[in-house]
Amino acid sequence: MKRMKRMTGAALSLALLLSAWPAVADQAGAAGKTSYTREYGIRAEDRTNVLKPKWQIQVDVAGGGASEIATADGRVFYSYRNKIMSVDAATGKTKWTYDSRRSSPLVANGGFLYFVNSQGYLIKLNGKTGKARWKTKIANASENVSYSLVHEGDTMYVTDPGSLAAFDAATGKRKWNTKSQEINMPQYRVTYDGIVVVSGVESGAITTLPYYGYDAASGKRLWKLYGIHTDVLHEQDGYLYARNEWPVLDNGYAAVIDKVDVKTGKIAETLSYIPEEDTFGNNAASVVIEGNSVYVEQQPTLGESKVSVFSLDSAPDRQTPRVYEGRGKWLAGPYSGRLYFEVNQKLIGLRDGGNGFLAFNGPADSIAQLDLLGRVAVIGLTNGQVYLADASTGKIAGKLLTEARQFGVAQIESGMAIIQAESRIYAVALPSSLAK
Repeated sequence: MKRMKRMTGAALSLALLLSAWPAVADQAGAAGKTSYTREYGIRAEDRTNVLKPKWQIQVDVAGGGASEIATADGRVFYSYRNKIMSVDAATGKTKWTYDSRRSSPLVANGGFLYFVNSQGYLIKLNGKTGKARWKTKIANASENVSYSLVHEGDTMYVTDPGSLAAFDAATGKRKWNTKSQEINMPQYRVTYDGIVVVSGVESGAITTLPYYGYDAASGKRLWKLYGIHTDVLHEQDGYLYARNEWPVLDNGYAAVIDKVDVKTGKIAETLSYIPEEDTFGNNAASVVIEGNSVYVEQQPTLGESKVSVFSLDSAPDRQTPRVYEGRGKWLAGPYSGRLYFEVNQKLIGLRDGGNGFLAFNGPADSIAQLDLLGRVAVIGLTNGQVYLADASTGKIAGKLLTEARQFGVAQIESGMAIIQAESRIYAVALPSSLAK
């Protein structure tokens, strides 16, 4: 009987307690889910060594993968407020300045610096002294025209919106140029086997991107390849391998590559990779040829890549490709036998053809820029942090703190990592683990 009384008392106490809960429970239910914590595990606290820049300077803005600087012979060349500047890569000490506003990239080669200025001159400067070796008038002065500039062998190739011209790099003498408006929006692609290959733009019912082949010595146009050809992916045995992007809804494959005779511009063979009933959304996001392998990337879902690897020596339809998927988004590679992916805001390196992978153990944040330079991986995040890591092992050596969200292409010069973070250059001494 005593046992029964104790139970009745306990039940009454519980009933009274529960009667006080409903109002609180209703409020919590009305608020919904109000808190979330990411599982960072051991990475919750980032103890990466902070690297102090040896020097930093203000420069013209670069971002989105653009590079507004050049490096060579222990120097860094850049532009700022209508001046071309040279500084010592190790100290940041100014070596010389040259008054001119550039309208092309800066190209450093063979101890000299080349660029086109806004007055329409192609200029060659001595990299050590900043003295002009020669100036060649190539166009009328214009503040609004941008030029591309490529150094190939003993020739400088300059393109503007309507022409391509070749200049002797030693003397500045014009070798040849295309006829006015012969090519609209020309883009230099490659010089191979004595042929300069250039793409252009032709507007019509369908905008096409034809290729043109010019004799490198005389500038004589040898051929024109119609269609929509973008990147030259590879050159081998007298042939160019060019991606054909004629509307993908018409060809039924994720990627198509034309094998083009460089002497005649004729298509010798068409290679079609990954048949798709519905190519919309399944066409290749990128195609890479490295050595004897063809890498075709598709993006079936946002932030996810499917990379199929074929041999270049065999017909695509006779192969079963090696496939990488479920690894995140493909960012770079193959490089030193690895492919690099971003998954859950982390960078991993996957051994190409194997199962081993490495993880770069920095904090989670979106990758804005990745540059693989020798054994060094420079990883710029959208939170402004830049990590230096061993590209082969994934081991983080240190980080730089900036306020940038976009970065130019990093460079290594004289044991320094030269990092352009929007409107500033930071020079960081490579940690000893990366400087060997």
